[in-house]
Amino acid sequence: MNGAAHRATSIEPLSRRGRLAYALGSAGFNLSDRIVYVVAIFFYLPPEGTGLTPLVSNEIFFGGLTAFGAASLVGRFFDALADPIVGHGSDRSRSPLGRRRAYLAYGILPMTMLPVLLFWPPGEPGSTTNFLWLAALLAAFYVAFTVYVAPYLALIPELAAGHDQRVRLATLLAWVTFPVTILFGAWTVGFDLLTRAGVDPTLSIRLVVVGLALASFAFCALPIVALDEGRHARSVRSELSILQAIRTTLVNRPFAIYLLAQIFFILGVNLIQPVLNYYPRVVLHRTEGFAAIFGLVLTLSTAAGFPVVSRLGQRLGAKRTLISCVSLFSAALGLLGLLEPADPGTGQDRFNLAVVVGVMLACGIPVAGFMVVPHVMISQLVDRDEARTGANRAAMFFGIQGLCTKFVYGISGAILSFLFARFGNSADEPLGVLLVGPVAGALCLVSALLYLLYPEREVLGEARSADSG
Repeated sequence: MNGAAHRATSIEPLSRRGRLAYALGSAGFNLSDRIVYVVAIFFYLPPEGTGLTPLVSNEIFFGGLTAFGAASLVGRFFDALADPIVGHGSDRSRSPLGRRRAYLAYGILPMTMLPVLLFWPPGEPGSTTNFLWLAALLAAFYVAFTVYVAPYLALIPELAAGHDQRVRLATLLAWVTFPVTILFGAWTVGFDLLTRAGVDPTLSIRLVVVGLALASFAFCALPIVALDEGRHARSVRSELSILQAIRTTLVNRPFAIYLLAQIFFILGVNLIQPVLNYYPRVVLHRTEGFAAIFGLVLTLSTAAGFPVVSRLGQRLGAKRTLISCVSLFSAALGLLGLLEPADPGTGQDRFNLAVVVGVMLACGIPVAGFMVVPHVMISQLVDRDEARTGANRAAMFFGIQGLCTKFVYGISGAILSFLFARFGNSADEPLGVLLVGPVAGALCLVSALLYLLYPEREVLGEARSADSG
């Protein structure tokens, strides 16, 4: 019996209900993240015609930053600092709840409730008070988000031993998470219905956010209740100091290549996500509720993409599958540069609709791939590291990934707010919105080129040789 098989038999597999409960945790924290990143920027920097007032200044200062961009960077700075600390603490934890489960319990309440406070700023529109409120709450939220998410993701290689089991678990996370988070796009429908019913726009968006936050808490509580790490997780506690752990992870060459590719990919994706809510009013001259149609098309195309990704993974391996997905995604986003604002019913409007719907259809396979393959690749890296160090340090890998990529989230917010401030985000000045697709596509293309350098055969070979030994 090889090492991988031995480890697989040393833990009790999760039941189907347990796997579902674990997967729903991902849906929960993704909901919380989207409240902050998608709804908050819409609330603080709304497009014209929504009835909302900009709450922070949209003026450019300090080399291209706006107030929202600066607040995002402040929040991500504290978030990035927390990542390796949380990862190391979880890897070394002796909690009777388990190395990972204890941190889930610590992080769930602030992670799901702090976003609600963002929508009750205490100052006047454009005031310094609102900027400080936004920056402080973003910092607190992102730290709490890390406390929950890094240990949660570290459970993937511990709950599932071997490539096939990990693909199945990662695919389940995607199947469960994607419909929930895509249906999140219907928040614009709720906002639209409430405002059409005469509810004040500010109150409408607050009611929508409270409902989303409660759903996020309910989903995130399920893994805490359902998991028993002593029975279900393969856990080898790390004995390295935090400096040793950070240094050992950073000098891991395959991980560094994977991480750099992820940085460019995350930058591109986080530029395009919030802009989808601007297309209906700014480009298509419709209400925000129209964005739900885009979400429905993307949901259906992604659902169809999961079996395609599974077959690609079996035939091509994780690396080539991910390169294919990122390349297709890049090309699709580039097509958004063909859009031009037009009134409904015109020839340009029909072209715009065809382009947007076509892009949503083309993104189905890539989105399915993004939700599965990176988890498999980082599990490969964790196995290789365990073969070298003798300890399972999955949370540190996710922590270092967070340290490097969380700044990227802040940078993406800064770039987006700069594009809006310099080139516009309204129907009269739409260029800031129109530029986002091509810019995001170019960044994803760089990511695909970097993934070409990932030495997958080397990583798998080292992990397998250790198992057979």
